[in-house]
Amino acid sequence: MSLRIIHLAITLVIAASSLSHAESDTVFSPMSLESIHDTESMLLLERYQIGGADASVRPTVEVYSSTKSAGSSFTKRDSNTEIPGITKPLDLTPSKCNSKACYPGSFGGPKKTDCDAIVDAQLYHSVGSLTVKPGNYVLVYAGTCVVVFQHPMGKDDNNLTLDYNWAKLGLNIIEIQKKCDKPEAMSIGGACRIKSYLKYNFENLLISLQRYVAPENPQTPIKPAPSSKPGNSEKPGNSGNSGNPEKPGNSNKPGQPEKPGQPQKPGQPEKPKTPPQSQDAAPKA
Repeated sequence: MSLRIIHLAITLVIAASSLSHAESDTVFSPMSLESIHDTESMLLLERYQIGGADASVRPTVEVYSSTKSAGSSFTKRDSNTEIPGITKPLDLTPSKCNSKACYPGSFGGPKKTDCDAIVDAQLYHSVGSLTVKPGNYVLVYAGTCVVVFQHPMGKDDNNLTLDYNWAKLGLNIIEIQKKCDKPEAMSIGGACRIKSYLKYNFENLLISLQRYVAPENPQTPIKPAPSSKPGNSEKPGNSGNSGNPEKPGNSNKPGQPEKPGQPQKPGQPEKPKTPPQSQDAAPKA
């Protein structure tokens, strides 16, 4: 009898452990923004805005990094072969959310209009991809809504540098909204977890949609915000008209100082400066 009880107890423990593991894969809680904003080990690398120039709301992008990874760079290899995530970023855009879940709650969630402004900026007014290094936390926020892309440092594949297309990030937010932005869902946001892609496996790679809470003491970015779109400042004629001084015909036109007749015409220096009468009067006695 006692053996049967022991076996039953062991079975219950195993079942409870399995259930707990299953729940841990699907049940999340909103990320603590305070742990990003107010932690001394987190540095604000850069801050800039995205979205249309005429948009009423332009989302802000902030890139934070752990002090352990702030100065990290790609690992150098002897081979000339490019290695995704090592010598170049691994493009994670084709990956899919392995699991999605909603944050339970009945109040305190973000406003849909604010989240829609972020989606609009990512889908229609952003070009290229977001590059995320290990140890980076990227915040894209507008009003009460924030999208967090977290890539904490870890072992093996968790130390790869990633590229993620801006438009795909916007589509992921739409999918989270479809799942969680419902009255019956009783949620205050949600998250997409990317566990694997091709041969790569990740532990805490997460895209989160939640309510934004501004920091009490905002950090100053290490990298100054760009004054214009990338590339504009390098075009000839922009930002200080760097090309004007070298344009032909401007301040130093070829030949101007040496034009014939200005001011030294041939024969002019040989003309006598004194009246001819004085020279003729000298021989007279």
